[in-house]
Amino acid sequence: MGKLAQRLYGKWLSIVMTALLLAGTAALPGWSSGTAHAAASGGYKIIGYYPSWGAYTRNYQVYDIDASKVSHINYAFADICWNGIHGNPDSAGPNPQTWSCQDEVGTINVPNGTIVMGDPWIDAQKSNAGDTWDEPLRGNFKQLIKLKQANPNLKTIISVGGWTWSNRFSDVAANATTRETFANSAVDFLRKYQFDGVDLDWEYPVSGGLPGNSYRPEDKQNYTKLLQTIRQKLDAAGAADGKTYLLTIASGAGPSFIQNTELSAIAQTVDWINIMTYDMNGGWQTQSGHNAPLYYDPAAGSANLPNASTFNVDAAVTAYFAAGVPANKLVLGVPFYGRGWAGCPAAGNGQYQNCTGTAQAGTWENGAFDFYDLEANYIGKNGYTRYWNDTAKVPYLYNAANKTFISYDDADSIGYKASYLKTNGLAGAMFWEFSGDRNKTLLNKLASELAAPADTIAPSAPSNLAASNVTSTSVSLSWTASTDNVGVAGYTVSYGSASVNTTGTTATISGLTPNTAYTFTVRARDAAGNVSGPSNSVSVTTGAPAPDTTAPSVPANLTATGKTSTSVSLSWTASTDNVGVTGYTVSYGSGSVDTTGTTATISGLSPNTAYTFTVRARDAAGNVSAASAPVTVTTNAADDGGSTAPAWAPNVAYKVGDEVTYGGQTYVCLQAHTSLVGWEPPIVPALWKLK
Repeated sequence: MGKLAQRLYGKWLSIVMTALLLAGTAALPGWSSGTAHAAASGGYKIIGYYPSWGAYTRNYQVYDIDASKVSHINYAFADICWNGIHGNPDSAGPNPQTWSCQDEVGTINVPNGTIVMGDPWIDAQKSNAGDTWDEPLRGNFKQLIKLKQANPNLKTIISVGGWTWSNRFSDVAANATTRETFANSAVDFLRKYQFDGVDLDWEYPVSGGLPGNSYRPEDKQNYTKLLQTIRQKLDAAGAADGKTYLLTIASGAGPSFIQNTELSAIAQTVDWINIMTYDMNGGWQTQSGHNAPLYYDPAAGSANLPNASTFNVDAAVTAYFAAGVPANKLVLGVPFYGRGWAGCPAAGNGQYQNCTGTAQAGTWENGAFDFYDLEANYIGKNGYTRYWNDTAKVPYLYNAANKTFISYDDADSIGYKASYLKTNGLAGAMFWEFSGDRNKTLLNKLASELAAPADTIAPSAPSNLAASNVTSTSVSLSWTASTDNVGVAGYTVSYGSASVNTTGTTATISGLTPNTAYTFTVRARDAAGNVSGPSNSVSVTTGAPAPDTTAPSVPANLTATGKTSTSVSLSWTASTDNVGVTGYTVSYGSGSVDTTGTTATISGLSPNTAYTFTVRARDAAGNVSAASAPVTVTTNAADDGGSTAPAWAPNVAYKVGDEVTYGGQTYVCLQAHTSLVGWEPPIVPALWKLK
């Protein structure tokens, strides 16, 4: 089990209680708010968290994600390098451990404030099906890249920090140097690992979170400065890279987060804010309540449930509006899990009761229940009865026999929350996390509620199609851009039975036949597959083929690779040509030999005679290169031991016992092999022995 997976286990209740009181929300160790981005073509953002440790004991892999139903995936988590290490050594935390700062290769030396991988093995080194050992990037990051290749509208965001790793945010934000380092490293991280944005999950500025975190009163202003620096760097990188890099934050839903941040200024800087509208109540308190109530329930207030009037979705969203956050910059968090209590009296079916503590069951730890587990083992099963709170708009379970109360979200409550966010003009929904809903019950509900209306409107036809720069084999075209109700995704240039796709308003069509008439038209297409009518047509006749007058390059590295009394073997490096080399001519004195390869054996020579060889390359048009550098070779004397063996030559398959001559001597093959230049008999005694 990897280090991130281990964060989901251990003792953490007292820490979470502190976070609840100070920040208005709490999270399981390593849990965080979610982030999202615009769904395809005018729909709502649907953002799902994928925790890196899901690939360990949970055995929920990146490739198990149904990426067709989300617009963004937030990968949790990256961390911050400080004094050569990352992690949180706070003994009160769920995972008080540190590691050296590493990339996919090994330990790295980077300045304080640099974003680094949280778990290099699972992030970038683990081999999945189809991976090879020598790939520079494997692991979850490669699988995310493959998901994007299969789902072109999908965006991925690296989330930094989280409940466990927020200990250095205050230090990073405290001065201009570390803010600059963090922002530059964000750009580097996105480019290197092909993410589309960065999400800051600082839990929390000024107060809250783990006791050992760094805090300052100035966090309120410094958080804004940090985000503004990142925004500046991302925008500059995006302009250079021709894309838009995203910047988001995860935020607490309680009043103290609003008090401790400049939400209005933050909203102007980031692409959106993901509000953690869950973990309103949980096992850190003994009184049962709802994990994520949509509305305030007066019955909760009457039962003196802590913070009942502010710990609900509607109160949190309303407070964010009052703090200056526009609705279209706010993404609503929904949980794919529930929370439970033990020892709850039967009054009210366990709701708002003084219980004995955390439920003594759970999916991965006591008191926390993934929704797929609730489906399989609890809802209407094993003594658990489902009830509905029509004021808070959430379901709950109660088992009268073992006195266990569980609050959770299901398709019905998510339907109400989807309706709420649409009515209030919010940007979309995010959820924690994919593996909690393995049957996709909740994801399918979100996707169906927030899907964009079907786009059936085709783009306008491109206009002003014109041709330029006509050659014998190519034509350059340009046209005026089409318009579309959502957006033009690209264009298709057609000519005869062929076509070429492009995203811009220009194209160069290559590979045409010389002296031939072609007629071109262009159509526009959008992301929904709607296609425009054709543009005006343009007819063009390509030019006559230009004569080839370019000679091949001169052959290089002419070398004698063997000789006998009557023959010499040669090799050389191939020439290049604008069209293609068709052969070579080896010349010596008044003699010459033609060959198509880069080796030749010249036979019929006189013993003990000096010959000077050169090579020229030729192409199909008859162009001939200059001669190579000469090589002079003296054939062996006629008395060469009476050997009748052939001369050694490269690229010959020799078997054990074969004899060859080389340098006037005879060699016997010791191992079967195919000869290569550099394996001449005198220098490879493992292959040849002197006879």
